[in-house]
Parts: sequence; structure tokens; C-alpha cells
Amino acid sequence: AATSPDRLDVVAVIELFGEAEIALHDSGAAIERGRALIALGAVNNCDLIVAHGERLLGHALAATDVPAACAHLETALAAFVHAGIPYRAAQTRLLLAQVLGHGDREVAGAEARAALSAFEDLGAGRDADAAAALMRDLGIKAARTGPKNVGRLTRREQEVLALIGEGLSNPEIAKRLFLSRKTVEHHVARILS
Repeated sequence: AATSPDRLDVVAVIELFGEAEIALHDSGAAIERGRALIALGAVNNCDLIVAHGERLLGHALAATDVPAACAHLETALAAFVHAGIPYRAAQTRLLLAQVLGHGDREVAGAEARAALSAFEDLGAGRDADAAAALMRDLGIKAARTGPKNVGRLTRREQEVLALIGEGLSNPEIAKRLFLSRKTVEHHVARILS
């Protein structure tokens, strides 16, 4: 009931419902949600809501009408690029590459490569992995630039950092996390570097 198509505060939820409907093979419902978002954005003069609706509509049409899906995704991509939202633009590029698939490998590869580059710049490792996997599926070499996770802390390092923030010493951290002191020292050295 809270996702009435005329409420601006639930736009993300409406889009999420549409994505779930696509996953459940109910593209018809997702198409209607996409159209509702486009209309809501147009009425409220909000290009970003329109862009989210275009992206959802493009994704929903991908299985039945590739040219229309691509047109909607390209419209969404242009809006995200214009608004300076690189993560959403990269997600849209990756979706566009998936829709194009093997039909237009050259364009699909270019979009996947651009998405990969943006995801790496943003530190979005899982998304970068998905873009690289798509490129490999398309028969394109997908070398990730540099080692993965450089400059980012692992989950364990984040735990150690939180305990350092609480004022615990290395031996206290080792005891709390059931690690050796030497292992904690390595984590602390990595955090400091």
C-alpha cells in the first residue's frame, strides 16, 4: 500500500519491486512499474525518477523486445551520466551489455568494458567481477587492472580496525577474535599501510 505510484518517497522501493518481478518472470508487472515511474518523474519534472523508470522498463523488455529495451536503457544511461551518478551509469551499461549479448558483440563488449572500468574506479569489486565475467562470456579478454581489493580493507581488517577504535591492544584484539598475536600484527600493519 505504501508504494503508490504517486509517492516520491518510495521510488526506490517501486524499482526494487520491478526488479523482483523480473526475477520472478513477471515482466508485465515490471513494465507497468517502469512506465509508472517514468510518468511520476515526468509529472514532477524529475529526470532521475524518469531514468530509473527507463532503466526498469528496459530491463523488463529485454526478454521480448531487444531494440526497445536498448532504447530505454540508453535513455537511462544518458540521464545517469548527465546527472553525474557513475555507479548507476555503470550498472546501466552492464545491463545494456547483457541485453545486447551476442547480438552485437562489439557494442556489448564496449559497454561491459566501460562498466568494468567505472566499477573498478568506484571500488565496486563484485560489480567489476560481474562485468569481467560478461566480457569473458562474450569472448573478450577481461583483465582487471591491478590486484583486487588494493586500498580496501577486508572484513577481518575492518573488525580489527573497529577494535583498535575501541582502544584495545593487539593482545586484547587477538583474544577477542581468537587469532594469534602475529596475525593481528599483520592485520594492523595492513590497516596502517
